[in-house]
Amino acid sequence: MVRVLDREGEEEYTIVGSEEADAWSRRISMESPLGMALLGHAVGEQVKVRAPGGLRAVTILGVASAA
Repeated sequence: MVRVLDREGEEEYTIVGSEEADAWSRRISMESPLGMALLGHAVGEQVKVRAPGGLRAVTILGVASAA
């Protein structure tokens, strides 16, 4: 699980493989723009995501392994 903050507020996602992705359940693919941007970064870092809606900056607030 990863918790992020952007201009719209806090969101929590689980990063999964493309076969397991489900936007309604907040399970995003590691190959999605947000998934790729978050991988390899740490809590406190701000990353920029180039998504279909435009450029988005998110700050990583927390990371936990999914049980």
